[in-house]
Amino acid sequence: MTSEHFDPGTDNVASGLTNTERVRSIFANIAPGYDAFNAISSFGIDRLWRRTVVRICALKPDSRVLDLAAGTGDLSLALARRGRPAAVLGTDFSPEMLEVAKQKALAYEGPTDLSFQVEDAQALSLPDDAFDVVTVAFGVRNFPDRAANFREVLRVLKPGGRYVVLEFSRPPFAPLRWLYHLYLNVGIPLIGGILTKDRESFDYLNRSIKSFPPQAKFAAELSAAGFKTVTWRNLTFGIVAVHVAVK
Repeated sequence: MTSEHFDPGTDNVASGLTNTERVRSIFANIAPGYDAFNAISSFGIDRLWRRTVVRICALKPDSRVLDLAAGTGDLSLALARRGRPAAVLGTDFSPEMLEVAKQKALAYEGPTDLSFQVEDAQALSLPDDAFDVVTVAFGVRNFPDRAANFREVLRVLKPGGRYVVLEFSRPPFAPLRWLYHLYLNVGIPLIGGILTKDRESFDYLNRSIKSFPPQAKFAAELSAAGFKTVTWRNLTFGIVAVHVAVK
């Protein structure tokens, strides 16, 4: 793993080019097979990535956490089980994904108040200064308007609170990057198509990964949005990265 600090120079704020309703429809369609896809396509490494996020969050017993784009609840559950904060609210704009999360959460036993509700991460219905940590795993790249999401996160975070973003990124080593993109082009749509019978949706997810800005450019977006400090850490040779932005 490597850790770097971004020194903001030029603003590079870019809104996504996807349509919110289109993205919602995609995740509604693939919800039943999404967990199996994650486990197989990542060779199980996704669990280690989430554990790293929980460690980086450094939660306390009184911490209140908002998990955006929670999907089927894997990160929300990891935060509750391993971080043991006071509360974790998992949100997503796909009710179908959250239904899977709610079923999985029935097995959770612990001190954390774990709940789920439908929310659009670009227009939250939640109060100002309400959360110590906001997290998102593999969701930011699907927000049509990332700038709107950043504004909302800054609004709901307490002063000094942190936005922790786990997202696919760009391996800096060119040969590995070439192999990774080959896998995205061939492996991801193939696995997703077999598991969900919806290859087209995974073609979209493949494109969303490749079009997402590399580490430094995404850090620039967060800095331009108004976060005071932005750092990132590469995981698995930069296939994914964890960004931490402080309000």
